[in-house]
Amino acid sequence: MAMKESDAQIKKDLLDTLEWDIRFNSPDIDIDVRDGHVILTGNVVSLQDKALAHRIAERIKGVCDVTDELKVTPGMSRRDEDITNDIEEALRRDVWVNEKRIRIITNRGVAHLSGTIDTFAERDAAVDDAWRTPGVQDVVDNLIVAPTVTRSDADIAADVHSDLVRNIRLDPSAITVDVSGGMVFLHGSVASYAQKWIADDVAWWTPGVKDVINELIIEERGSSQDLPE
Repeated sequence: MAMKESDAQIKKDLLDTLEWDIRFNSPDIDIDVRDGHVILTGNVVSLQDKALAHRIAERIKGVCDVTDELKVTPGMSRRDEDITNDIEEALRRDVWVNEKRIRIITNRGVAHLSGTIDTFAERDAAVDDAWRTPGVQDVVDNLIVAPTVTRSDADIAADVHSDLVRNIRLDPSAITVDVSGGMVFLHGSVASYAQKWIADDVAWWTPGVKDVINELIIEERGSSQDLPE
């Protein structure tokens, strides 16, 4: 059976990965690990660093959950009106986004996105554009995905399951997919926190999906079942 990573080793691996990643520019964060549960606290200079720290923590071997309590303290202060204008311009330039269907309100550096869009890819792109705007301290995603193409629940379930089977980073044998009204429910177990969210992404990118409820639990498995990271 695979050896369980110690909390000390998880913390060391996460600190080393953050230090080596040239994209990360916020060295003054605190990391606590309790039974594989990573807790991130302290300050980061941008929302990009906040999201990056969370994503990196999810990929560290032995991590079963991540709590992100990082606060964004940007080095520059900007007017909400200027931030809103820059986000609108970023959306206008983005080929994945129909900016006319998205409303933006910025309050004290927090950008609120609302509206109804066609795909998860469009939502992901819009949120990413907002994150990358200078002066943004947080992004509240209230966008609603309402696919223009209607598909049967059975077809959606079949496609999600097929995509899970094709993904070399997942063992789909313990995953059950149920679909109701375009909403995908993932039940069962996976071997790691990273695999849980890989399955989530697979479901979201399936045409016709309106929402994903990820109820997968993490169960450590033997080394013979470990999958490439």
